[in-house]
Amino acid sequence: MPQSNGTAYRVADLALRRLAPTAPALVEVSQSGDTWGPVAAVVDPLFGFVHLDMPPGPSARVRVSGASLPVTPVALVRSITVSVTNDAVELQVMGDGYKRRAVTLRDFSGEMTGLSLTAFNGVLADGAPLFIEVGKGTGSQVFRAWVQVPELSHKLTPGALYERTVKFTGHAFPAGSGGAIAWGYGTP
Repeated sequence: MPQSNGTAYRVADLALRRLAPTAPALVEVSQSGDTWGPVAAVVDPLFGFVHLDMPPGPSARVRVSGASLPVTPVALVRSITVSVTNDAVELQVMGDGYKRRAVTLRDFSGEMTGLSLTAFNGVLADGAPLFIEVGKGTGSQVFRAWVQVPELSHKLTPGALYERTVKFTGHAFPAGSGGAIAWGYGTP
């Protein structure tokens, strides 16, 4: 696992940088390369970053054991729209003439439009969360998110193009300390 500074590491294999948030990830450190011991760390399952609580030493090796997620390529996506929203609740104090608000819950939703989005047909039927990745091309940042697909529509456009639109809503998995794993932008 390559080191970026004293406590931040990243999974070396590109295909293994997407970790299943429902499976536990075990982070271990070895000073000699022979004996491994568990350490306290925070793992980013969307992009494979590992943040250790304590620096392991200059020659230490770090490894992560977990379940990686496969990628199902989706070709010919013409557009994607993502909206992130925050719920705001009013906080009222008796005798105060002004409304106060606090941001509480976050959510996101969006849609993808393209010519070849048939990979989503089965997901619509079973309603299970789906891990998606959308990028512009090799080397660019990608959008990764856990979504559910409540709607899939079809349209025949001029020129006999059969276009599909997939609408999705966000899905979040609980993470430690009250956080959640839902979506993010980053380099694969």
